[in-house]
Amino acid sequence: MLLHELQVSLASAPVVWYDNISALAFASNPIFHAQSKHIEVDYHFVREKVANKDILHQHVPTSLQLADIFTKEHTADRFCYLQYKLSVIDIPVNLRGNDTDNVHITKIVDKH
Repeated sequence: MLLHELQVSLASAPVVWYDNISALAFASNPIFHAQSKHIEVDYHFVREKVANKDILHQHVPTSLQLADIFTKEHTADRFCYLQYKLSVIDIPVNLRGNDTDNVHITKIVDKH
């Protein structure tokens, strides 16, 4: 709904990647189980979207779950691996310059 409001069209349904097999099964299974009575409405919303093929869902092993970079503690190697997989790169930034550079930027801004 957010993408629709932003006028972003998708060629196909987005894929949600689960590393939890139980969550994947719950989203796929339209039958209510006695154990799932306590589950909140938003999970039923996801199941409805899966049933309507508005979203697709796939299993991904925990070792490859990219979202873990935001939620879990990692070794430096693991963090660098996940950072690489997300295509995050370090861009060196030099915020220091000489005064003539600053004057030049000011002159450009003043002309417009």
